[in-house]
Amino acid sequence: MSSFLRPNSPFFGALGTGIFIGLGGTILYLKITGTFLREIQRLSASISELKQEVKALQQQLESVKKRRRSPGFYSVHASSGDDDDEMFEDAYGGSGTVSSPSDPEFVESFRELNAEDIAPGQTNRQQSVDEQKVQVYEQVDQLLEGGDDDKQNAYTLLLKHKSQFLGDADYHWRLSKCTYQVAQIEGSVGNEDKKKEMVYSAKDSAAQALTLNEDCASAHKWFAITVGSIGDYEGTQAKIKNGYVFKEHIERAIQIKPDDPSSHHLLGRWCFGVYMLSWIERKAAAALYAAPPTSTADEALLNFQEAERLNPGKWKENMLFIAKCYIELRNYVQAVVWLEKAVTIPVVSLDDKTSQVEVETLLAKYRQ
Repeated sequence: MSSFLRPNSPFFGALGTGIFIGLGGTILYLKITGTFLREIQRLSASISELKQEVKALQQQLESVKKRRRSPGFYSVHASSGDDDDEMFEDAYGGSGTVSSPSDPEFVESFRELNAEDIAPGQTNRQQSVDEQKVQVYEQVDQLLEGGDDDKQNAYTLLLKHKSQFLGDADYHWRLSKCTYQVAQIEGSVGNEDKKKEMVYSAKDSAAQALTLNEDCASAHKWFAITVGSIGDYEGTQAKIKNGYVFKEHIERAIQIKPDDPSSHHLLGRWCFGVYMLSWIERKAAAALYAAPPTSTADEALLNFQEAERLNPGKWKENMLFIAKCYIELRNYVQAVVWLEKAVTIPVVSLDDKTSQVEVETLLAKYRQ
């Protein structure tokens, strides 16, 4: 396959709650500052956790609501949040009755906290995660357009962020893509066991992407690619069954995203592969299915031409397969035209290297 396939602001700013309560001529000042906030965030980033803390504070106030104080003042207000430590301060005052948490000022304070502080904090954190995700995915996609070292770097980058993006289908199909491409690199240097392990891992990642989002075209595409690849390690019967699975998922990918040239190329590869099945393979397919798969060189050519239309003049491997279809159709003039186009495309990836060898071999055979 070509490289194309291997296509806070602070949670609250500052949270402080000053509670002045007259007790025997002493006002107890409780100030919950940034340190307390950071502790809450460390334990859990969820609003539900924060609400539990608020509930606990309400219960504390309920426990002292019958104590007395002289006419003075009671207030709940936001502190500056400049202090970094939780602290208690004493001040002078009188005795009297402490207002309960149902006091309008108290209720309004926490209503404002939920509406103005919690929601924006949560939104800002989510925006931060989403922005990081976009940046990582863009970097991975760019690396996958490069050479073998870039593909290795893309794979490493995705693994680094695995715990952050586990619930995202777009993460898992990219991991499938990277794992598959690194598997091909391992195979090219003779690490066949590692290649096999990574191909199966790539299939699992694509399957996870489909579990998370059945309408993801790239997940269908990479599930098809990896299912097709494990056929190298399984028997004829499994290989034939996987061929049907391959076609089903590629056609679904095209249905979801018809302007993806790689999916059309892959469907062309399926058609060409079925057309080129050996007699023994056809008999095996017929034994398993009442209607074994059939296709033609013309059908394959149409898919490769659509891939070329969507990604013109850049894809060496697709041009090679256009030429191979013309050879099967005995149109050698057009075959040479496409081989000559293909031979000029720069060699970037491992697939390009493999395609270049075949292009040069066919040119030597069919060029007049």
